[in-house]
Amino acid sequence: MVNELAETRVLVVDNPSEVRNTREMLRQLNFNNISEMTSGLQVLTEIKKNPPGLVIVNFILPQYSGLQVFKSMRSDKSLAVIKFIMVVPKLNRREMEDLKNQGVEHILVRPFDSEKLRDTIYDAFGIKVGDVKETAAALYKEGMESFNHKKWEDALKKFRQANDSFQAPAHFFMQGRAYLEMAMNDHALAAFQNALAKGAPRAEVEHWMAIANQKKKDYETSVKALEQAAFKADAGASAHLELGKGYLNVDMVEKAGEAFANAVKMEPGNIAQRTEIGNAYLDKGLYSHAEQVFGEAIDISPDQINLYNRMAMALRKQAKYAEAINIYIKALKVAPGDEGLFYNLARALFESGQKDRAVKALEKAISLDPEFTEAITLKNEYLAAH
Repeated sequence: MVNELAETRVLVVDNPSEVRNTREMLRQLNFNNISEMTSGLQVLTEIKKNPPGLVIVNFILPQYSGLQVFKSMRSDKSLAVIKFIMVVPKLNRREMEDLKNQGVEHILVRPFDSEKLRDTIYDAFGIKVGDVKETAAALYKEGMESFNHKKWEDALKKFRQANDSFQAPAHFFMQGRAYLEMAMNDHALAAFQNALAKGAPRAEVEHWMAIANQKKKDYETSVKALEQAAFKADAGASAHLELGKGYLNVDMVEKAGEAFANAVKMEPGNIAQRTEIGNAYLDKGLYSHAEQVFGEAIDISPDQINLYNRMAMALRKQAKYAEAINIYIKALKVAPGDEGLFYNLARALFESGQKDRAVKALEKAISLDPEFTEAITLKNEYLAAH
């Protein structure tokens, strides 16, 4: 019913400036078939010629008032079926009761926003807001399930359907997240702007807007947005983490270090965050920085094998082969049955000139997983090497 309602032709009769405001609100509510008039005298002629589904009329009009328009429409059986909303200034209780006594059921008191306009339209068409919210919530839940399963297009469709039923900050925000995953960065930014306009938490939205700008390679704009998000009083560790990444994109390494330090200070035990920081340094070729970060992470959580692998990669990139080999040996004490560690150890050994030991490490990897094709291929390459 709500989606069908958006196709309804709406006639707005008001003074020029208020017509523009109401038209914009209607468009925000997905109404696209909107006609406008500024004179009550012409309304009856217009609606007889081209009947709308809904008329929104200002109570105060020159020459022919909104109340006169209402009475004329109700006296004509062909026009009486058209839904009618009266827009009024602030009235006292007696004046409001007088309007209702004359048959005006749906009254919109100015000033109003798009949500109040939506609720009044729903009321005029007999649509219960609670039912609409329930439908939107169900669609949003389905969208989140698709999003969590990385079905981005399905998720976007559900979030948009939820928004068509009932506009909410979360619906716009998750549309932005889905667009971002689909690399539709400009669409994501537009959705995030709508989320802000609807009252979504500014720090979180600005955080994701900054990421969208990063993906567009608009790094300077991104950094400014990230700074605004991170410097808010309620900013979390993730805001400082993203700010650090943003600084790295514009080669502000010292600033990046400060932002990362703030993130770590806020969540010192967050190994996933430390790993992300180390990876950010690796991606930028700042291998000594990555080495330090992964080393600290290993001290905190010595049982996470991925940290050893990333640490060893940082060392190998610096030609610190002996240190990298030692890291792999430490890791194998934690996970002696990990064929991947033997594979990576072999690469470090070969790079350090220890071909025979590298081949033995690969043979161990293959014994643990006889179908480890990468290890078999590398072993043959090493054996063929002079």
